[in-house]
Amino acid sequence: MLAQEEVVVAEAAWNTFDTGSNEFRRVITGLPDGKAKVADYYLTGELLMEGSFSFVHPDDPKKDVPDGDFVWYYKNGTKKRQSAYINGIENGLRTTWYESGNRESEVQIRAGLSDGPRTDYYESGQRRRFSTYSKGVGTGVVIDYYPGGAESSVVHLKEGRPEGRMVEYFENGRVQRITNFIAGKAHPFVLESDSSGQSKGIFFDEFSSAAPEDYWVKNCVEEGPKLTTVKGWGLYAENPAGSRLFVTADIPQDNEHDFSIETEITFVSGSDFVACGIVWGYKDRENYNYFQIEPSGFCRAGSVKNDENKNFFERKQAATIYKVFELNKLKIVKKANEISFFVNGEEIHTAPFEPYSGRGAGFSVGGKKIVVYKNFRFEILQ
Repeated sequence: MLAQEEVVVAEAAWNTFDTGSNEFRRVITGLPDGKAKVADYYLTGELLMEGSFSFVHPDDPKKDVPDGDFVWYYKNGTKKRQSAYINGIENGLRTTWYESGNRESEVQIRAGLSDGPRTDYYESGQRRRFSTYSKGVGTGVVIDYYPGGAESSVVHLKEGRPEGRMVEYFENGRVQRITNFIAGKAHPFVLESDSSGQSKGIFFDEFSSAAPEDYWVKNCVEEGPKLTTVKGWGLYAENPAGSRLFVTADIPQDNEHDFSIETEITFVSGSDFVACGIVWGYKDRENYNYFQIEPSGFCRAGSVKNDENKNFFERKQAATIYKVFELNKLKIVKKANEISFFVNGEEIHTAPFEPYSGRGAGFSVGGKKIVVYKNFRFEILQ
């Protein structure tokens, strides 16, 4: 137990309690209750930290046991942080300040973990973020603010991960972007707007994860189709079956809004006369729209309703379709009551738009073939 007199510890390069690396000078004073009052000073003489400990290690401050109220200071004398400890564990309100003296953050700590509401502030005093914790894990709503006070984003956390809708705003209050999260992962369909309110929905996937994400659904009558992702290539689709393979994601498309769809396809193996390409408006295998190309140099597009095909245009030759290991760029543009089809920059055909009933969009492989889809982009003008 320390006696009730002041002990000056020589200057040393120590890590002062809970503040990182600082050289400081320590003064220890014994208290009547057996605790030690400790004051750490910058080597230039300014107070760095003051608090009480139930145990002070003579050589290693990391082994000290804090017990009571603590305050840390900037060199200019303003408070940097204030918190309390019980037998070595932080408990109570933790407050931090900017060097200017303005409050930086407040959070409740229980058993050493953030537990309850936390508010962060800009140096101006305006709120920067509001969040809530439960036993150290983020939960509930998180709101970020612009320096002027308007909300910049709102998202809900579940077990520390975003879940559901995240809404981002322009400073004028208009919605800038809406993203949906599932188990902490952002769904690639995002609603974006400009500051005037003109909006569009964008679904974009470059297949950068180790495997196709859960939102891609494989549909084939026969067993055997394989989907994998190949680093630097994209989505590898192998269809050893004779029936058509559809790979679609649920995208909130409709017949009212204009849209564009783009993808890049590389043929790997299979017959030159097996067609592969884009599907949209997919409801089931008997109701969908398609745009396909063949390594033979031909392409075609149509609308299937109740298993009856209606061509947007008959099978025709394109100026350029690459056979193997080169990218072919497909694009569809729907504008008003017309829909146009492009292959490698060439406009192939424009036809009247055909309404559809499904929300699936993605790819089709029309038989025994291996292809790689580098990316997929579906943009909807709202």
